[in-house]
Amino acid sequence: MNNPYTWNEVNPALFYGQDRIALLVEMLNGLTGSPRASFGVTGSRRMGKTTLLRRLEQDLLASKTDWEMGGMLVVPIYIDGLTLPRPLHADHIWHDILYQIKYSDHFSVSDIPHDLDFSTFKQFIQPLLTDLPLRPRIIVLFDEIEPIMVQSWSGGFFAQWRALLSNSPGLSEFFTAVFSGAREMAELQRDVGSPLKDILEWRMLRVLDFEDTCLLLREPSGIEWTEAFCQQVHSETGGHPMLLQYVMQKTCTQHTEADLAASALSGITQRFVKERGWHFEEWWHRYCSPDARRVYVTMPDDGSDLPLRAITKQFGSSQARAALEILQHVGIVTSDDDGFLFRYVGAMFRRWFSEHAALEEDILLHDQDIYTRLTAYGLHDKYLAAWHIYQADLPNYSGAVSEIRDTFTLLLHQLAPDDQVESEPGFKFETGEKRPTRKQRVRYVVRQRYANMKNIAKEVENDVAILEILLAHIVVKTYEKSSSLTHTTSLREDAFEMLKRWDVILKRLLP
Repeated sequence: MNNPYTWNEVNPALFYGQDRIALLVEMLNGLTGSPRASFGVTGSRRMGKTTLLRRLEQDLLASKTDWEMGGMLVVPIYIDGLTLPRPLHADHIWHDILYQIKYSDHFSVSDIPHDLDFSTFKQFIQPLLTDLPLRPRIIVLFDEIEPIMVQSWSGGFFAQWRALLSNSPGLSEFFTAVFSGAREMAELQRDVGSPLKDILEWRMLRVLDFEDTCLLLREPSGIEWTEAFCQQVHSETGGHPMLLQYVMQKTCTQHTEADLAASALSGITQRFVKERGWHFEEWWHRYCSPDARRVYVTMPDDGSDLPLRAITKQFGSSQARAALEILQHVGIVTSDDDGFLFRYVGAMFRRWFSEHAALEEDILLHDQDIYTRLTAYGLHDKYLAAWHIYQADLPNYSGAVSEIRDTFTLLLHQLAPDDQVESEPGFKFETGEKRPTRKQRVRYVVRQRYANMKNIAKEVENDVAILEILLAHIVVKTYEKSSSLTHTTSLREDAFEMLKRWDVILKRLLP
């Protein structure tokens, strides 16, 4: 048989997954309809974003005649971020869009100027769109947006797209767009200052479920693989599209009988890790944040579900939700029960993690920068001990709070010795005290650390004075709460909150 699987090539014909098909329909309707809708699509590398966009482009072109019969001229413009010129300038992108419009049907475009900024682009294209007998809809598909996002001018570029899509009367109605990318694209979605955050419909590509995996295995190959074999493949790959196609391409090259294919599966997965384990390395270290890695470590090894409430109890609500979103984005965790249960997926990645990454997690919870800076004061081990206690399985975590509180106390006395604080101009002991108080020591440290900044401008001097007062207040309240927890039973989430509070304080005080 002809092997239908090519794991390292884009093939819009191998477009599977009920969620993805539903997204394709939604995008076709939104990009061409009224009211208009533009989309932001996130997903890790090789999760199927390019396949989705190429299938979208294919379906738009296939229905072109139907659109024209309805009075609309649909013009899909595909921009591959990985093939854009280097060094890259915004002019290149506006020029590329206009160039593709020039060579589509119905447009008569004269020579395109080389220096094509956004203003010139609008002036050039508006008469082209308004003079047509058909109603045009220019649909720009940005695949792999990251090469644009790293440019210094990207903020202005995305602001221009915001204006083009939503605030350019006489022009906006002719445009819709899809912005697709991996980690950086997901960050663009979470950034409250992003120009695109609130004008795009945001969607994430996830791994395929078991039923969709069965369809991908059976339909293209024409082989009615047994359910046991399909389950084995799904368990190994976790439903990740790249891994599924890799496994099936190698399988169909060697065997077409389920029993033989099942016996060969172990060798195929081992070969992937041996030859292409760098994919997993990249997933783990480039795309998973420290919080995401910590949450992944807590996933039960037996593949059972972990309730959301247990994860948020340990890591805090916002950190847990952000981490879980990243893990699903990468494709190594999935959710059930409407997002209230989570478990790891993909035995291939889990084995790689156990062999190559699990030991790293013993030191990941603490702040490495704080740890390094504390070495100068001989307090790094005490700081680390606080986090080690937190990581242990204990009925009471007051020991972690006590260690971090005492780390701060010992550091404060080194940074603000009695004689130096007392020699400050205008120093007075607080009522009933014979030594500088904690508040006075903190204010002294802030003044010393930021002394040079006061000479820059009056505004900075005022800011330092405010920081001095606020940080001293925060320290007093945090110390009081820590002392209370030290003498009672401290739950793990309480300890975590205190550890993170002290991390913030230590970062402000340490030179």
